[in-house]
Amino acid sequence: MLYSHLLKPERYPYSMDVTQPAILSVIIPTKNRPYLLVRALQSVVKQTYRHFEVCVVDNNTDEQNSLQVKQTVAEFELQYADINWIYIHSNKKFASGARNDGMAATIGNLIFFLDDDDELLADSLSIRVDEMLADPELALLYCAGYSKIYPYPFKMYRYYHYNKKLHTEKLMMMSCSSIAINRSIFKENDLYFDEAQSRMDDYDLCRRVIELDLKVKSIPGPLVMINLHPDTRISSHKLVDYTFKDVLIERWGESAADTVYHYAEGVYIWRLCFGTADQPYKEIIAGLRRDFNREPTPSFKFKYALAYFSPKLFLALYHIGVAISQTRKNRLARKL
Repeated sequence: MLYSHLLKPERYPYSMDVTQPAILSVIIPTKNRPYLLVRALQSVVKQTYRHFEVCVVDNNTDEQNSLQVKQTVAEFELQYADINWIYIHSNKKFASGARNDGMAATIGNLIFFLDDDDELLADSLSIRVDEMLADPELALLYCAGYSKIYPYPFKMYRYYHYNKKLHTEKLMMMSCSSIAINRSIFKENDLYFDEAQSRMDDYDLCRRVIELDLKVKSIPGPLVMINLHPDTRISSHKLVDYTFKDVLIERWGESAADTVYHYAEGVYIWRLCFGTADQPYKEIIAGLRRDFNREPTPSFKFKYALAYFSPKLFLALYHIGVAISQTRKNRLARKL
């Protein structure tokens, strides 16, 4: 399948001599929350691995936010001079374009992504670098991680063992922050984030990697912390633009339709947990029917009612359910 119709970024303007020592690029797009960026950068500078560069991609349209980002990067550059710091501003509309701009501004043959509200855990870089260097044919590596849900005292281990058959239609990679890629292989296969995608661009990219039969590997060690809170995009913005849904469904068919719909249902449940719900239940149901031409699933109705009654009880049961599901799916993935 060709993807010439995608909105493409500028081509990577460099060539990498792979015989030289590997250089790692950590790309961190940031928008509308400079106060969270500090935590992400602190997790990066604590890493034992030091042969890398950090590219902060300022995707803000607000000048004050951009000024805060610039000042933050400058402070870290002054304090941690052994790391190569790169600051760029991206005018791209979505995070997908900001990530592409970050790739174009860096030179590392190994690329790690980190969202500005997430964190790297101890030795996250060194462990994953070793895995990537051990297998030059590895196109994409993803790791396990923890999900921390604000403001509750829950930290959940998330991991699904990679199995091509199981992942072809339903990806179980947790976040862009858990992904590391081989730039050379991506370049050879003309892979990049689709800049027309406002959401789920990582889902789309990973499906293209699998479709091209490129090598993917997962590691069960929890190496990232995914922070879920009221300031995350999933909870703080209304799903009013569904162009990403139509693109994904046209590209990937009904399997994507199911994934996107469950994603939309989940948004409303997380808003209840974060205390940011601002729509009556009847209005939510009407919106799901209108935008997806589907009836809300029994699972959604039950979860919504439970979260409405007690977010803490919902999250406790949710954690138990995820743990059971992960165990079952990982056992199946290793057998196939």
